[in-house]
Formats: sequence, C-alpha cells, structure tokens
Amino acid sequence: MKKILVFFVLLVSIQIYAQSGMYFLTQFPSLAKSICIIDSVELDIYHSQLSKVILQLDSLCALRKAALEERIHKIKPDVEKNIAQDFNLSDADLQKLKQKKLSAAEKKALMDKMLKDKADISMKQVEQLKKMKKEGNKEGILNWAEAYQTQQMAELVSGDSTKTPELVEFEKNLSKNKEINDLMQEQKQLIDRIAAVNKRIANKMFEFNKEDSVQTEIRDTKNKPLKELLSNDDLSSDQRKTIIMEIALNYLAYCEIISPMYINIINDLRISTEPLIPTYDRLEIVNAEINAKSLGLKEWPVDPGLMQLEAVKGLAHAIAGVYKYTIVPPDMNN
Repeated sequence: MKKILVFFVLLVSIQIYAQSGMYFLTQFPSLAKSICIIDSVELDIYHSQLSKVILQLDSLCALRKAALEERIHKIKPDVEKNIAQDFNLSDADLQKLKQKKLSAAEKKALMDKMLKDKADISMKQVEQLKKMKKEGNKEGILNWAEAYQTQQMAELVSGDSTKTPELVEFEKNLSKNKEINDLMQEQKQLIDRIAAVNKRIANKMFEFNKEDSVQTEIRDTKNKPLKELLSNDDLSSDQRKTIIMEIALNYLAYCEIISPMYINIINDLRISTEPLIPTYDRLEIVNAEINAKSLGLKEWPVDPGLMQLEAVKGLAHAIAGVYKYTIVPPDMNN
C-alpha cells in the first residue's frame, strides 16, 4: 500500500513538473551561437524544436488562464458583497461603481462616502496627504497619522476604559492592515527583483538600437552609390559581380557587429529567467494573499506555476527571433 502511494505521489509530481516553466526551459534548443552567418539546416532545426515548445506553451497557458479566470468570475458576487459591507455601500452605490461611464463628480462623491464610512477620512484630507507626500513632508504625514489614530482610539474607548465592540473591530483591522502591509512590502521586493532584470535587458536593447541605427546608416551610405551603379546597363558581367560582392561585404560588416550583439542580449534574457522562477512562484502566492485579505475572502483563486509559465512563454517568443539579424547563405545546390 505504501509503495502504491509513493508511486502515485511520484506520478503526480512528474505530471506537475511536465506543466511547469522549468520543464519547458529544458525543452528549449541550446543557447544561440553568437555568430553572423548560420547554416540554413541548423537554423531550421533550431526553429523546428522551438516551435513545438511555443505551441505547447501557448496552448497550456491559454487553457490554464481561462480556467483561472472562470474561478475568479465565480467569486465575484462574494467580492462585491464584502466590498459593500466593508464600505457600507447600498445596492445603488454598488451598481454605480460597476458603471463604466461614471462622471468624475460621481466618482469623487462615492470615494468620499466610502472613505468617510470606513475610516472617517474625507477626500479633502486625502488631497492634503497627497500634497504632503509630493512635497516630501514626512513629518507632517507622521503627525497626521498619529493624531488620527489617537482620535480614533479616544472615540472607541468607553468611559470606564473597557474595549467597545468598535475598538475590538478597529484593532482587528489594524492587525489585518499590518499583515497586508507586510505582504505588500514583500510584493514590492519581488516585483523589483523581476523589474531589475527587465530593466537591464531594456537598457541593453536601448544601446543595441542606437548601435543598430549607426551601423545601418554606415551600411546604407556605403551601399547607396553601389546600388545606383548597378542600374547602369553598360556594366560588364565582372564589374556587376564586383559591385554585388562589395554590397554583400558591407552587409556582412553590419551583420558581424549587430547579430552577435543582439544574440548576446537574448541569451542574457534566457539565462536570467531560470533564477527568477521561484520569485514568480512566490509573487503568485503573495498576490493571492493580498487579494484575499483585502477583499475579505478565505482565499483567492490561484493556479500555482501559471505566472512562471507565462514568463517562460514570453521568453520563448523572444528567443524565436534570436537569429533575425543573422545571414543565411543561399543554397548553391538549387
């Protein structure tokens, strides 16, 4: 019986791994060579192997994403009910919130009501806080927060210093808000970790595009008069071949700079993705916990591993064009 159970656990683990981003990373072709010229056969093999992986990733992500969205849609009534209770909204208020064409004045009035009922804060106070934040007035914000909390506590404690039901609820909210705040801080750290990689790649692409523009200008400037010469009907066969060869050499010079540069950036993106897999997994959980606690739910629907799968799918599409600047020599046999 124990052996059967172990076998079942192993089987399930294998099935889960086979649908993970880590698994699909192992199915990618080898890292692209940092080259300018590639054989057509080698290029076909690379694209053929990658196309199979992309097809599976696109299909799997679409299916899992659709299933997750359906689960989220099912809890929508609970979410609306909790929001209405939490902010003391009437059915009419709730219907207004659902309207896409809500005027700025109506939005402001609803927000004012929600803040006033929930935290006894007016939109005017919110605007004052925004102003203090913009001005970098940390001391002013801190003083306001301390005064606000003191006022709230004074209002919630009865004359004999016993805790009123409102104070118990207030302390409960403080505890929940601290949990949410801690999760949001962790969420920011996780997002920043992913963003740091994306920013590094984006900066490299920015520099690449600048260099590409420079090298394209050099290539085209050299080739423009040569192409004009080719329109001369008086050229001999040898002269024509010489000009075509010179044009080809200019394209080769461009390719030898640009193609390896681009390939190295895409390879960097690929190498940087695998270490981020645990970050995507944790971010997925943290996001779900924040949603659940903020919306008063026991749990928020989540499909573990979907976020890493989406990241690997994006990577797969990016590396599909890794050889876009590479020269494929013509087949001389045809």
